[in-house]
Amino acid sequence: MTNNRKGFTLIELLVVVLIIGILASIAIPQYFKVVEKSRVAEAMSLISSVKSAEERYLARGGTYTADFTQLDISYANMTATSIPTKFFAATVVTGSGASGPNYALTVTRQTNSSSVAARYGNYSVNTNVPDRPIVQIAACPGGGANCNELLD
Repeated sequence: MTNNRKGFTLIELLVVVLIIGILASIAIPQYFKVVEKSRVAEAMSLISSVKSAEERYLARGGTYTADFTQLDISYANMTATSIPTKFFAATVVTGSGASGPNYALTVTRQTNSSSVAARYGNYSVNTNVPDRPIVQIAACPGGGANCNELLD
C-alpha cells in the first residue's frame, strides 16, 4: 500500500506568503504615487487655465488681477479669492516688482477623510509669474523630496 500525501507543506505556504508580502510592500507605495500624480494633473490644469486667463487680462488692462471672477474662466463654486476643485484650492496674490506686474498662484491640496497618503500630506504647488513661472512644490509635510516626485 502506498501512502500518497497531496498538498503543500507549512514551509511552502509561509514562503509564498512572505513573497506576496514583499511584493505588496513594494507595490503599495508606488500605487499611492501614481494616484497622487494623477491628482496633480488637476492642479496643473488649473494652473494652466489661470495663467492663460491672467495673460489675457494683462493684455486687456496692463496688470494682473487677484479677483478670479474678473477672469474669463469659470469653475464651480469659484469666488473672487478662491477656486475650489475636487482635490485642490487655488488662491492668487498680485503685485508689482522690478520686472513689472506679477502674481503668485498657490494651489493647495485639500484632503478629506484621509484621501491622500501620509507621505504627501496637504502640500502646496506654487508658480510666480513672470519671475519664476516654473511650477514648484511649496510646502510638503511629508518632506520636500516626497512631493517633488509628483512633478517629475
